Amino acid sequence: MSLEPLRITGGTKFAAGLASIVTWSVTLPSGFATSAMIFLPIGPADPLSQKLLFGTLALVVAIISVAVSFLLVRAALGRFRTGGSLSRFFRYQLAALGAGGGLGLGFLPAMIGAAPIWWVISIGAGVGLIAVSLLAFRGDPRRPLTAPTHPGIGLTEGVVVDYWSGAMPRAAAPGLTVVRFADEFGRARFARHLIRRNPTTFGTMGQVQYDRRRPDRVLRFINGRPPFAEYPPHPRLGEHF
Repeated sequence: MSLEPLRITGGTKFAAGLASIVTWSVTLPSGFATSAMIFLPIGPADPLSQKLLFGTLALVVAIISVAVSFLLVRAALGRFRTGGSLSRFFRYQLAALGAGGGLGLGFLPAMIGAAPIWWVISIGAGVGLIAVSLLAFRGDPRRPLTAPTHPGIGLTEGVVVDYWSGAMPRAAAPGLTVVRFADEFGRARFARHLIRRNPTTFGTMGQVQYDRRRPDRVLRFINGRPPFAEYPPHPRLGEHF
């Protein structure tokens, strides 16, 4: 966590927006192509070598797109970020791959002219894979704590002082916020956070959990404030902005 105020700059928005574009325009179609190449039957017109070539190419493109978009989000969040933000975006990337794979399974019978029973099986498997993949976008089930679970964990109140959700739909672009809170000594600190739970906008209050032994490490930010929670004095909303 930073002692200096953080902002979501134009470069931050560009990196996060480009990461979402790469994820949904490259990673998802790569999942579609990889799934199709795996299950397409081998025939005289489609030898095994050709299938392996295109399947490997689709897999390589998927890996490269995942790596590029992950690095872009890492750059957007910067050094001072909440724990789990990067792993959360990685789950979004896996969800895009899974959704693409589900679409590939759904369209597979049309590609090979399969019997009606295989249409039912393939479409059912595709819909199931898409449904499982979309679980990555569910809201945060965790609730604020009333007391630390470990002596080394500090609890304090945090407030969103900067917010950006992108021009695309909520599920298509990673929403970013800057959270401000006070540590146990009353010093104002800042961290960037990848939104997981709606609504999260400017002024949203929540609970920050941080490592007391490493004050620069923010474990998580959770929307909502538990009743009867006691926090250190919090700076006024407009004090630093």
